[in-house]
Parts: sequence; structure tokens; C-alpha cells
Amino acid sequence: MKSNHNFGNGIKPVTLKAPKFWFRKKDEVNIPALLLYPLSKFWEYNVRRRAQLGTWEKMPVPVICIGNIVIGGSGKTPVTQAIQCLLKEMGLQPHVVSRGYGGKSKGPIYVSATSTYSEVGDEPILLSKKGPVLVAKDKKRGIYKACENGANVILLDDGFQNTSVAKDLSLVVVDSKILFGNQRVIPSGPLREPIHSGFSRASAIILVNHDKNNISKPINFEFPSNIPIIKATIKPKINLTAWTGKRIIAFSGIAHPEKFHVTLKNLGCEIVGTYNFSDHYPYKKYDIAKLKVNAQSLNAKLVTTEKDFIRIPLSQQADISKLPVQIKFENHAVLKKLLNKILL
Repeated sequence: MKSNHNFGNGIKPVTLKAPKFWFRKKDEVNIPALLLYPLSKFWEYNVRRRAQLGTWEKMPVPVICIGNIVIGGSGKTPVTQAIQCLLKEMGLQPHVVSRGYGGKSKGPIYVSATSTYSEVGDEPILLSKKGPVLVAKDKKRGIYKACENGANVILLDDGFQNTSVAKDLSLVVVDSKILFGNQRVIPSGPLREPIHSGFSRASAIILVNHDKNNISKPINFEFPSNIPIIKATIKPKINLTAWTGKRIIAFSGIAHPEKFHVTLKNLGCEIVGTYNFSDHYPYKKYDIAKLKVNAQSLNAKLVTTEKDFIRIPLSQQADISKLPVQIKFENHAVLKKLLNKILL
């Protein structure tokens, strides 16, 4: 059973998603993209103008930016978590500065044990499990506050297109399957900026694979030879045997739910239903109640992502499993060398 439209008695999950034509092949006939091309050129002009007028101010401590060129779903959050841990292992005190997408707070404010996703967003809460996270719509103010509170290195979450702060290291996260979609700029495609302009500021590319069974599949894109590529794989952080053969209903509100489904299949789960909500969807009590009824009728377990679990009302979290994941870097030494270059 698969559902993007309704589940049960007339309740419909919100399913605002990136349009399919964004992810067609570059040389494929793409009428919607062609019609939107003039607007993309306007977007591109604004991006270029913003970069020209940016202050690019040098910060008091090293700034490591973890971002992407496409909109959403590249694997940026687990990459940030892994680098948080790596920096702490190196004896440093990293603080993450995030804009807190989906949260109401403008900050700068630290994420605490009592913070809610409606205040600070879901990703900062997830990142705060690994160390200090400060939400700030104004990145510069956030960084200065972090420095005042003992940070000696900043992880700038999703600030690659920010022009107010100079970065000492910029890591661009790229999904190995989605890559850059149709390679067109918003709204003709998923690019926040042209690929060449993004690569011109990149220190390295983190190439993330979500499917261990397709890890050897050749990448259909030629990356610049002068930019280091650090390969990484997203893996479940659970007891694999405990999930094998389990009947599962998977639900999520993420940019690319198919990645979540692939991970579950690779665990040996039997997926009997999927429900896809819009990215960062704030679950309501009746959404979860209806999902639980459906799961019971199919004798299945409800499973969602760690990020989604944060957006489920506390009173409804019982009997729902979350699937924690982690990043494993293939060429760990290359990443450590880049970090040492700016930190030592």
C-alpha cells in the first residue's frame, strides 16, 4: 500500500513537494522548465548581485560551512552531526549556528532541553543532541554570541549562500543519486544558484550515498578535478536483526521520502504502507491517531525518521519507532586534513 493522497476516512496529508520536472535529465525535453526559464534568469541575477554586495566579514574564530547547492534532502544534517563529533574528538568546542528553518524564534537563542520545533525548528533540536546549537536568523549575530559562550570553531548549518560571513571551509553536500536534478536554477529546477558559482566557493564536496546496495553505481556527473570529493554513506544506527522481517508502515515529512524507504528495505523490513507529508510537516494529533488505526488494522509497526519524530505531539509519540541514521566517511583522512589546515 502506498499513499501520497489520503489515508483512511477522508484525512489527507499535506504533500507539497518539489515538482517532478526538477529531477528530469538535463538533456530531456522539459516544457515546464523552459517556460520558467526567464524567472530563473532573474533569480540567478539576484544571487549574483547579492554575492557582489555581500560583506563577507571575517569572524573571530574559524567558520566551517556545511551547505548545498540544491533545495533540501541532500543529507546535510547527519553530515553536520558527524563533524560535530569529529571536532569534539579533536579537543575543540564547536557550536552550530542554524537559522532554525520552520521555527518562530529569530534568536540568537540556544536550543535547550525544553525547546520545541515550533520555536527553533526540527533540525536544530536533532543537532543539539551532539552539542551546543544556536538558532539565529542573523548568522553574524549568532556567531558572535557563540564566541561569547566559549565556541572556538563554528559549524554554519546551511549557510553556503549567506553573503554576510566569510567561511574558512565550505563543505558542499551532494546526494549521489539526485545530484543536481535537471541542473537548472529555481524555479526551473532545484538549484539555489548555478553549479559553477557554487563550486567556485567550495572547499570540498561531501558525496552522500543513501543506498548501500548501489554504492558502486557510477556517478552521472563530472565534478571539477580541483575540488576534493569525500564519499560518505548514510547507515542506520540500530540493531539490524531486530528490524528484519518486521511489517512496517513508513511515514515522513521530508524532501525525498524514497531514501527513507530504501533504508528500511535494506534492513529487511516488509513495508506494507507509506505516507508522505510535506517537508517539515507539523503533525497533528488526528494525523497520528489515524495512522495508528491503519497500522493496527494491518498488524504493522509505525516508523518515521528522527527528524519527523520531533514534530509529533508528545502525547502521540508512544508506539512509534524512529529510525536513527549516521554518516560514515569513506576517506576520513581527507576530511581531517582539511579541518587541520584551518584549525591548527
